[in-house]
Amino acid sequence: MKKFAFSRASRLRLKREFEAVFDGGSKTVTSDLVAWHLPVGDKKKKIGLMVSKKTGGAVKRNRLKRLLREAFRLTSTELKEGTRLIIYPKAGCAMDTLAQARNALDTLRRRARLNDDGK
Repeated sequence: MKKFAFSRASRLRLKREFEAVFDGGSKTVTSDLVAWHLPVGDKKKKIGLMVSKKTGGAVKRNRLKRLLREAFRLTSTELKEGTRLIIYPKAGCAMDTLAQARNALDTLRRRARLNDDGK
């Protein structure tokens, strides 16, 4: 597998996976994102995205999901092992570029203390 691969196994897909993170995880809020995160025992890092219709039309929502997935894929090596992460962009989220998405995820990771080095 490639170093920066983003396979189907990297996504939270099932309702019970989402519910486990919501029930047992912690919540972190930034200016653009709300996130729930849960450390688990295995080494696989997973992400789940929930984008409301309040953020815009289908084109904007799908673009936002693509940007956040790509930002996660590129920065997942900096995330703690076994982290389950659910990201919910707030209404009015102004992310239009990959650089903005990466900055938003970096801010979220620092605030939630999810860095691999323990910072």
